[in-house]
Amino acid sequence: MTDAAATHPRPNPEPSPRPERRPSAPTPRSARALAPDVARGLVLLGIALANVPFWLYGVEQGILFKPLGDTADQVTNAVVALLADNRSYPLFALLYGYGITQILLREQAAGSPWPAVRGLLVRRNLWVLAFGAVHGVLLFFGDVLGTYGLLGLLLVLLVRASGRWLAIIGWVSFGMLVLFSAVEGAASLIAEMTPGAPLTGLSAGADTYLAATGLRALEWGANVLGTAFGGFVLMLPTMVLGVWAARYRVLENPEPHRRRLAMIAGLGIPLSLLGALPAALVLLGVLEGGILLDPLFALLHGGTGPIGAVAYLALIALVVERVRAPGARPGPISRGFAALGKRSLTGYLLQSVIFILVFPAYALGLGGIVGAAEATQVAVLAWLASLVLAIALEAVDKPGPAEALLRRLVYGRRRPAA
Repeated sequence: MTDAAATHPRPNPEPSPRPERRPSAPTPRSARALAPDVARGLVLLGIALANVPFWLYGVEQGILFKPLGDTADQVTNAVVALLADNRSYPLFALLYGYGITQILLREQAAGSPWPAVRGLLVRRNLWVLAFGAVHGVLLFFGDVLGTYGLLGLLLVLLVRASGRWLAIIGWVSFGMLVLFSAVEGAASLIAEMTPGAPLTGLSAGADTYLAATGLRALEWGANVLGTAFGGFVLMLPTMVLGVWAARYRVLENPEPHRRRLAMIAGLGIPLSLLGALPAALVLLGVLEGGILLDPLFALLHGGTGPIGAVAYLALIALVVERVRAPGARPGPISRGFAALGKRSLTGYLLQSVIFILVFPAYALGLGGIVGAAEATQVAVLAWLASLVLAIALEAVDKPGPAEALLRRLVYGRRRPAA
């Protein structure tokens, strides 16, 4: 985010001349941009890998709240910390901000006045928040939909801001993220000194689903309250960047931005790996952490997370643009990932459904038996299950059930726009 963005024409409060207004309606699946959906489908794997350790209970914890174990667990923790932790959620946040701006631009092109667009965006984010509440209480206390819904409401105030203001807000929130990462590192150090404590909270080791639901309600409520600081700090920098990138249509039309995207990917991915390396080496047992080093390593890990997220997305945009000839149909791999990306809400919720059937003590109870390596295998299988389901739904041109419900709640019975 640079001051050059301030010169880019931002969305107008009232398009002029204004075309004949049509009722608000979602974009049809066939007309969606490919790169954002491919990115959403891929990042769901990272989210599954980052979330699954929090379903384990009764195990010792290390840096980044990772469950400690044997050599296989150490290697698994190090790889996930290197590639996915603190990178997956910021990437999804970037795509969320990108999508909100796409809705604004689409509605403006249709002649909708700002009050109508604002009402649509507020309504959509409130429903995302509601989905998060249901998900957090019934399935997984670490739900992120509530955070996205709250941040989305904030973005309604920022989505028409100048590029200069977006840059200021983005850099300030990024600075706060770096400080917050150090605090998180100190918290994980305290967790290391409490052997046998649940990784996520009391609900992870509850004996019954009813008891876990009550505990999750408390935990999710505390999580939402913490969003006032933690969520804004962790997600806002890349969400703001998503707003800025959508104005340039970077993902719909990456060709004019190829050189900049290549530079971001070429510099950002190595920097992300270097920032995550100390924490990964601690998890491998190669480096020794401690009261001073753990917060420092966590600071490096969290501070380079958004950089890695942006670099991953730049690489995905370049690859998708390169393998897809103008006017040609995407290949089967791109179509598969995009199918899941179009149904990312369903895929995200399905992960929690699978995890809650497998890990808690009141289900199969694997959360108290397996280590990080085995749990990660379950996460990969859960992602593959969501991928297969998405491909099957794409073959019959059906939305995911969660997407269908959200669109019905936001848009009513209106059919997708042409």
